[in-house]
Amino acid sequence: MHRIFTWTALSAVLLCAPQLRAAASHIDDPGGLATVDAKWSADMESRLAAFEARTGIRILLQFHAKSPPELEDKQPGAYMRALATKLGVIKEGVLVVFFADDPDWRVWVGDDLTPRFVGKPGDAKRFTESGEMHNAKEAFLTASLAKADSAFAAQQKAAPAGAPPGLGRHLALQSDALIDGLVAKLGGR
Repeated sequence: MHRIFTWTALSAVLLCAPQLRAAASHIDDPGGLATVDAKWSADMESRLAAFEARTGIRILLQFHAKSPPELEDKQPGAYMRALATKLGVIKEGVLVVFFADDPDWRVWVGDDLTPRFVGKPGDAKRFTESGEMHNAKEAFLTASLAKADSAFAAQQKAAPAGAPPGLGRHLALQSDALIDGLVAKLGGR
């Protein structure tokens, strides 16, 4: 299941909280869920930094062992909006988060980027209210994750007996596919 996020009264309150400084790194994986391969991590960090330098769009990739507490996640979008606000990507950035216990990918697309993501003129509020943002995110997640899952299945099939690729490799492939898709959708200025 993918959670798609909308504006809520709770997130309006959270927006009033002081913003934290943007993360120095584009990847946050304190538990080493996906960044078990140092080369992959360095390559992804380099890609995201280059994309930000070229477009001004900051894409952050995070991996969490646990989903947010029920109270913080009760209203759709509140948790991701608050996190995007704290990380400084609420308007002109993207936040991609994986929760291992669900397992679930969530994507926050900054309000100013929603027309590019949806693929037509409009604004975040209208796209959210009409359901177009939900539909665009679901299609994006489904296509990106299907591509990654297919690549992972091929790697599993080709792996030597007794040495199949693990969860970290699967998450790295999913991350690659999601970032590739975002770069394709948002890459032009």
